[in-house]
Amino acid sequence: MFIIQGVSYKAWHRVKIKSTCKRKVLLVPISIAILCFSSFAHAQNSNSKVFSKKRKEHKIVTFLKFFPDTGLATFVADKLNKKITDPVSVKELASIHGDFDIGVQPISNLKGIGYLVGIDSFHCSKNDVTEIPAEIGKLTNLKYLDLCKAFELKKIPREIGNLKKLQMIRLSLTKVESIPPEIGNLTELKTLWLGSNNIAEIPKEIGNLINLEDLDLSSNPHLTRVPNEICNLVSLKYLEIAHCKLVAIPDKIGRLKELQSLNLFGNNLKYLPKSIAQLDKLKKLTVFDNFHLNEGYQKYLPKLLRK
Repeated sequence: MFIIQGVSYKAWHRVKIKSTCKRKVLLVPISIAILCFSSFAHAQNSNSKVFSKKRKEHKIVTFLKFFPDTGLATFVADKLNKKITDPVSVKELASIHGDFDIGVQPISNLKGIGYLVGIDSFHCSKNDVTEIPAEIGKLTNLKYLDLCKAFELKKIPREIGNLKKLQMIRLSLTKVESIPPEIGNLTELKTLWLGSNNIAEIPKEIGNLINLEDLDLSSNPHLTRVPNEICNLVSLKYLEIAHCKLVAIPDKIGRLKELQSLNLFGNNLKYLPKSIAQLDKLKKLTVFDNFHLNEGYQKYLPKLLRK
């Protein structure tokens, strides 16, 4: 039932029909309707102003809304010559370019890092960060990722595979135990240092890194093998797999035609494959402290090592 300020539509209709002076009768409900509409319009206008005010208040977002970690929020704010309590927009965060070196900062949470889409170099070391968030995959302009001495770091997300422009990764002296297979997407990578971690297995997808020149897997005490696909790294010049628990290296190691240095110091190797003879550019071979190594490999030394 339609009601205007306590007068029902049926009652208004009955008055209209019974009255012989319709004009006068109609003036009453019309005035009521006008009053009602005026009140409604005023209420709407008031609500609109309140809503508009709330929208303006909502637009004021500080650094701590983007970066819950106070240390990180402060560091980012400094990049923009602001304080963490100042308002900031997504566009401003995206305007931060170049090197982003957190360094020795009291930081434990990297949430919000995905807003920094303009940076091309990210350094995170000597802090309390335990995990790189998945949103790092949004930093598609990154060329250098340095996580050396991120002592508490335990996990690398698979979204790292989105960083197609990466040329160097330094992941050393951490607690990381595994590398996601998506690392195989980083075909522009030239340097990959994964030494001094707790890595037990290298994903076979590493063989996709056809531009890789420098690979360091040293000092991973649980690493006993490397995948055969490592022999697909046709651009590789330096291979470090020292101080691990290797019991063998791939038989087709000789396919690494550009290899100049091979460090296998301090493993559990018993033999070296004959294919090492095909490493024509090999200038340095280190096999000390492989106490059970059969010295028969010396018959197959590359020509540069026979001198």
